[in-house]
Amino acid sequence: MRSDPFKHRSRLEDGRIINTENAEIWIHDTGGAGEPVFLLGGFTAGHFVFDLIRPFMQDYRLITWEPRGLGLSRANAGIDSEFNADVWATDAAEVLDVLGIDRAKLWATGFGSYIAFALAAKYPEKVSALATYTDVWAGDETKVYERIWAVYSAIVDNFGTEGFGARVLANVFDVSGLPWFGDWEARNIEQVLRPETVNDTVGYCCTRADVRCHLPNITSPVLIVQGGLSWDGEAVEDTSDPALSLLRETISELDVVTIAGAHPAYVLVQQPEACATAVRAFFERII
Repeated sequence: MRSDPFKHRSRLEDGRIINTENAEIWIHDTGGAGEPVFLLGGFTAGHFVFDLIRPFMQDYRLITWEPRGLGLSRANAGIDSEFNADVWATDAAEVLDVLGIDRAKLWATGFGSYIAFALAAKYPEKVSALATYTDVWAGDETKVYERIWAVYSAIVDNFGTEGFGARVLANVFDVSGLPWFGDWEARNIEQVLRPETVNDTVGYCCTRADVRCHLPNITSPVLIVQGGLSWDGEAVEDTSDPALSLLRETISELDVVTIAGAHPAYVLVQQPEACATAVRAFFERII
């Protein structure tokens, strides 16, 4: 896996476009009789991040997507497209409806967590369990997203999201120990990001997203999966993490798995098997 991160890559042509009420959404669905797990990726690696865990989750029906504004997904013709966590959560609920899935388990990473929290709160009947990250509001001072966006947006404005621009963006996040990361992430960026919507997708998540109001309405069990390092490379201190403290205060069933020595958000890229093992154990406890 580590020597060839593209081995299990889900090609865009292996997925399909489905029509919801307001959008055309690209999905990839492994199908089969396994329990459905809806995988909500971040907004740079997109759904491709979950390719790394496919070998460890083969008995599940794995569904990935790109939210409207990313990849091949977009609003239907004639629809004034909105971009926010609530809109994406409704799109996700409608994807499950189109697929005939009444209830699923969710696994979200990075900015996909905004959508997952909103989906679990707004459509509790559709979510039996949620594994996710601590992205709850863009202004979380421990994540410095506003400063990251200043750099990120300048790169897109000057170099775009293909070729050199993609390679520079791939190195905005410091993910160590993976010699292939830059090439892998650059390829993801070229297929996920669209320059014309990047402010309304990545920019929204870095500067405007806030799903704190939804947290008290989440009734499903939640697992937080994170790396053991903070964004500045120091060891994570749970007691000084405002997002984690808020999640513990507002969600009745909350567990945390911290994987030592890994990036806080890109832990799945660095330690896919460890993440899959933790999430499987959590899912298997939930009927």
